[in-house]
Amino acid sequence: MNRLALTHTPDLRAPYLLAGFDGWANGGEVSTEVVEFLQSNLATEPLGEIVSDGLYIYASPTLASRPAAVIHQGLIESMRFPSNALYSWQCPPDGEHDLILLEGVEPDLHWQEYVAAILACAERFQVQRLYTIGGYLDHAPHTRTPRISAVVTDAALRPELMAHDVELTDYEGPTGIQSYLLAACQERGIEGISLWGGTPTYIEGSYPHVAQAMLHLLRRMWRLSVDLQPIEEHAAELDGALHTQMDNHPDLADYVKRLEQAYDTAQSEQPQVDTDVIVDEIQQFLRQRRRGPEAGGAA
Repeated sequence: MNRLALTHTPDLRAPYLLAGFDGWANGGEVSTEVVEFLQSNLATEPLGEIVSDGLYIYASPTLASRPAAVIHQGLIESMRFPSNALYSWQCPPDGEHDLILLEGVEPDLHWQEYVAAILACAERFQVQRLYTIGGYLDHAPHTRTPRISAVVTDAALRPELMAHDVELTDYEGPTGIQSYLLAACQERGIEGISLWGGTPTYIEGSYPHVAQAMLHLLRRMWRLSVDLQPIEEHAAELDGALHTQMDNHPDLADYVKRLEQAYDTAQSEQPQVDTDVIVDEIQQFLRQRRRGPEAGGAA
């Protein structure tokens, strides 16, 4: 099945394709937030979509795969189904690379067809390099700069990332659509980079700090002119809420301090402290706070 449905075919200059996916590998919502931020803050144009029919199990426990309803005063007003929208952005005359953005949802089924559609888009516009964004849960405190790591299709890409202090990933285990897409790029000889950001395990939902760090990296790597103030303000608001909780609850502040010490010890390659225990204590504390009369904090 040909799932690529283009409604616009502009002449793009040596474009990069950046893909973000809601679903399993979207820790801290970094994968979706980075692409959505660029789509909203650059002068993008709709390019088309990857047809989503048959890709999703609507009864899946993964909330990203379920349709979303809007109901107001008992009246159902609309339904929104998982979608995979494509956008294009043309850089200024002194720029080097236009962009294609994919705001997607990791499919439950037919990964081959889905990836084939992305690669067909890359071939149609002669994409020079494909990037994906992923997020994972990290045993890191929110008071430390998020770690960014990478997977590449060619060893020749490593020095470029290392120059920006990006770590190179060592991993073996279950994987998401990001790695599957990168492997397909490797088979076809397309340059591919998958960037991954770590978000604290005890932060629920969006963690704008990791999206902010990822956008700063992309801005440097691509020499991209985009104002990051909105995401920086969002991150500052969360910082304020977290610091308020720590000021009001010495136990939480103590847990975070212990996690900082364990994290810094691990970074210095000294014998590691068991961060699992500390993180579990923080999560238990926050669950108790949410269930209590003062529930509803930012974390």
